[in-house]
Amino acid sequence: MSPPEQTKGPARAEPLGGGPAAWRHLAAPMLAFALLALPAAGPASAQSHGRAPAQLPGQEAPAGAAALSLPEAVYLGLRNNRVIRSEYLQRVADRFALRVEESRFTPRLDIAATTNRSRSAGVNTTAARLGPVLSWDAPTGARLNFGWQAAQTNIRGQPGNGAGNLSFELVQPLLAGAGIDYATAPLRIARISEQNARLRVKQTVSEQVTSIVLAYRTLLQSQEQLRIAEDGLRRARELVEVNRLLIAAGRLAQVEIVQSEASVAQQELALLAAQNANEEARLALLVLIAADPASRIWAADRPSAPSVRVDLQRALATAYANQPAYLGQLFNIEINRINLDAARNQRLWELNIVAGAGQQATRRNVLDTVDALRQVRSDFNIGLQLNIPIGYLAREQLEVNATTALRQSELAAEQARDALRKSVEDGVRNVETQRRQAELARRARELARQQLEVELARLQAGRSSNFQVVSFQSALQQAESAELGAVIAYLNALNQLDLVLGTVLETWQITLNE
Repeated sequence: MSPPEQTKGPARAEPLGGGPAAWRHLAAPMLAFALLALPAAGPASAQSHGRAPAQLPGQEAPAGAAALSLPEAVYLGLRNNRVIRSEYLQRVADRFALRVEESRFTPRLDIAATTNRSRSAGVNTTAARLGPVLSWDAPTGARLNFGWQAAQTNIRGQPGNGAGNLSFELVQPLLAGAGIDYATAPLRIARISEQNARLRVKQTVSEQVTSIVLAYRTLLQSQEQLRIAEDGLRRARELVEVNRLLIAAGRLAQVEIVQSEASVAQQELALLAAQNANEEARLALLVLIAADPASRIWAADRPSAPSVRVDLQRALATAYANQPAYLGQLFNIEINRINLDAARNQRLWELNIVAGAGQQATRRNVLDTVDALRQVRSDFNIGLQLNIPIGYLAREQLEVNATTALRQSELAAEQARDALRKSVEDGVRNVETQRRQAELARRARELARQQLEVELARLQAGRSSNFQVVSFQSALQQAESAELGAVIAYLNALNQLDLVLGTVLETWQITLNE
């Protein structure tokens, strides 16, 4: 897994078929997961079912407003979203932490040097020491030290005194602290933590993409609601004009126009509320994509979606394989198992092989000791060190804590699995419910329009009243709003299911890079 490739900013989505210009010609990704377009691409199954639940009319962008498609909004969000950028900054520290652990078995060189000048009883003394030491921690748990220490002391009026010491030391644990599993435990934990960090990035990007999609749909819904309010006001004003013509022709009482004029006032109030909601939705989307709040944007997509069915079992399999939060719980189990093995190792006796060798030479000048070290006889030692702790409860506490943490992580994973299953089942059921509601809402809107047309014809024929026409106009407006809300809710349900399954990045063809 890798963050979106970038040229500027922390993330860039790479759509199929090219850059942002190509996105304008992509089918809007209203489907909840990639397998809706590619049935063989994943384990969940979603199949097209009948015609779209709604095909609401689109609107032209107002003068001066920039038309923005849903893929373009997601693209801008990936490039500029501050939450995503912050997450990528954290990845710098995460990857460096892994780099530190991977250098655990790399030899280390330390160089210590001191010099000082002193006077005692009128005697000036100058002393200097230089001590490079090479250390290496082996994957078996052994520690090797190889060093050379040189010292030079000069006393005024006396010959100089130089000393050189070459030493080698090896400590190899045989019980506590021994073994490749114990020595490499921190490195294995660091690598698992790196995978967890990648899952965290994936979850963050998925959540932000979903938030942008939902915010875009809110803007789209507010625009459509604004259109519905404008249409309602237009119909109310047309009814007033019809009433005036009927009154002039003597076919309608003057008092009847009050009802239609009241309807105009109500529609103007609804239009004002719709304009305010549209402005709120515009600002909310601009904040998410980190754009200038003064920018005038217009959601260019149409609120429509294909009707699909989702196979529950394949959706569950997809979620278990991709959901970051659930996979993170499984990684925690692995980490706690490693910690438990390390804690059990530390309860063993301390038995170490200790070996060393060294050469020491003393000459007048410290530089002369370099040649002298090759001539002196080497010292050598080897032995065993044994330490048997008795009554140290703190050593047992490590194992108790590690065992408890492992059991708790296993319970947390079981709980996460059950919660994930519930979320998937709720999501699949919600998609089906919203799909059905969208289809019914479309049918109800069509019938409400037909009812209004019939009632207008009856009014012109003098067989109806303003009250009836206003009622049917209100019913049509409510049906249009209900259909719009049902379609948006259906689309959002698909996206929410996508987030639960952990397939948002696959749906949007987003590749994370490092």
